[in-house]
Amino acid sequence: MNSEVTVVLPAYNEEESIGGVIDEILALPVKYDILVIDNGSTDETYNILFHKGVKVITEPKKGKGNAIQLGFDVVQTKYIIMMNSDYTYPAEEIPKLLDELEEGYDVVIGERYWKEGGSMSLTNSFGNKILSFLASSLYGHRIPDLCSGMWGFRKHMLDTFCIRSEDFTLEADLFVNSVKNRCLIAQIPIHYRSRLEDSNAKLKVKDGFKIAWFLIRRRFSNG
Repeated sequence: MNSEVTVVLPAYNEEESIGGVIDEILALPVKYDILVIDNGSTDETYNILFHKGVKVITEPKKGKGNAIQLGFDVVQTKYIIMMNSDYTYPAEEIPKLLDELEEGYDVVIGERYWKEGGSMSLTNSFGNKILSFLASSLYGHRIPDLCSGMWGFRKHMLDTFCIRSEDFTLEADLFVNSVKNRCLIAQIPIHYRSRLEDSNAKLKVKDGFKIAWFLIRRRFSNG
């Protein structure tokens, strides 16, 4: 057991995928702590987690940002890996992010470089490229995959962040904090799997505009 690492998983109605995600993490050669933040699921997500025997806490306030903020506050290990619970991010990528953290980086972002067919719609892919370009231009630090759902952090640096996002502006918020806190940032290529049959992309066009406005507003605000 590597007690220096916690994998944090936000979950909302992930009954189709959460079991597979947990199994993959548990199958890794090194065992990590796992914390799932259930964001008020109404399906079988909680029951699946109970039978898997992993630690679960509940965040009743809806929104990925709210769930992750609670998880970050609770976890006290040296390193934290954040990844989505939709089975698109292979757990085998976790050690690669940890290698970068152990090399001295404060923040590691998994760039979805190798994408399986059907893993991302053309609309979402184009939107992510536009948002990534906007973030890179506004903050003077190139990021090719702003909306990636797989990140790694050093806990002591994460504690300096002021996360304000309640929903899907979370990744933009994490990037802004990383740049403004002068973090040493690594970005590594990872695989991105196609979605399970009953899984849909959660980011909509309106969310893209919200993320863009968040980036602009934070760029010209204090703090």
